[in-house]
Amino acid sequence: MTKDNVTIRFAPDGFSFIDCPDATSAQFDEAPFHEVSPGPDFQQRLHEAVLEALPESEAPLDLTVQIHSSRVVVLPPDTEFELAASMYRTTFTEAPEAEQVLLQPLMLPSGQQVTLCFGIDRSLYLFLERNFGELHFEHHLATLLLEGARATSGNTLVVRTDEQFLQVALFRLGQLALVNVYRTSQADNRRYYVLNTWIREGLDQLNDHLLILGKGNPASQLHQDLRPFIKQTLLQY
Repeated sequence: MTKDNVTIRFAPDGFSFIDCPDATSAQFDEAPFHEVSPGPDFQQRLHEAVLEALPESEAPLDLTVQIHSSRVVVLPPDTEFELAASMYRTTFTEAPEAEQVLLQPLMLPSGQQVTLCFGIDRSLYLFLERNFGELHFEHHLATLLLEGARATSGNTLVVRTDEQFLQVALFRLGQLALVNVYRTSQADNRRYYVLNTWIREGLDQLNDHLLILGKGNPASQLHQDLRPFIKQTLLQY
């Protein structure tokens, strides 16, 4: 593993990493997960686990840091930081005040530009700054938006699910029109969120498309649950 080639993804209960600067969701599906159990001193135990797991290097490793969470706001491009941070804290009132708010500009394949606003625990942010070289922060929703935008045609609802999160993005004629991220581990909830979005947005069961991205039981179960309701349903890994 060499400098500039490490991407680390932080989830609420641990982290995984791979030696690739532009990691895909499929690669993270295959990467070993380092679980850190919730409870007292969680951040300290997380920091220690990261230092133990990441490879030693003569120079500080440069990291792409991916945050896996349901707290993200999609904003117009070039939104000022103070306004973005205010909108984030207004949207997620349960977010800790000590959270470090971050912005990620994103260019979709269609040329559409958006900004992702999300947070990271401030103690984790300072720990990464102290121990590693250059840091690039991104939200895991960015991967869905980029992968989904490349695969869409017409009106397409793109969904990605795993054991903890459900991501939903609607593309109308290639343009991003709606985004939601839910934290849920229940198959019934996943089915409800997708069908509710489909019906609320007036999508057509015969002509519009549902694209499910992911691997394993959550994705295959969702595909099986929704096929009776939506004709153009595709599961893609």
